[in-house]
Amino acid sequence: MAMNELRAEVEAAAQAELNRANEKFPLFNSRHEGYAVALGKMEDAKEAMENAESSLAVLWDGVRGKEIACFLVEDTKPMAIYHQAVDAACEMVKVAAMLLKYEMSQADADGQAGSEGKDYGDLCS
Repeated sequence: MAMNELRAEVEAAAQAELNRANEKFPLFNSRHEGYAVALGKMEDAKEAMENAESSLAVLWDGVRGKEIACFLVEDTKPMAIYHQAVDAACEMVKVAAMLLKYEMSQADADGQAGSEGKDYGDLCS
């Protein structure tokens, strides 16, 4: 049940982010633009995730008794990694929001939702 509650909260956060984005920017002009924006957000999310992952690896090295370079100590404390993890989660919320915006843009352009009514030939039969 906790996962369902968390999912609902994340979906609400994605919707709120979509609303903020829609206040600043119009719907996407094309599928290419929607893809490019979503891809850019995904790259930001990957970078944030990699940052948290590498910091966690350094934390683990410290747990195992390995010497940690002094310039890494502050960024690899549990609360620093917590903030990095939250940043990564926020970036994924942005990805979700841009995918919602992509869907909205396609519905607006097609007069219908997303891929409904599209002919993909035998590939999706």
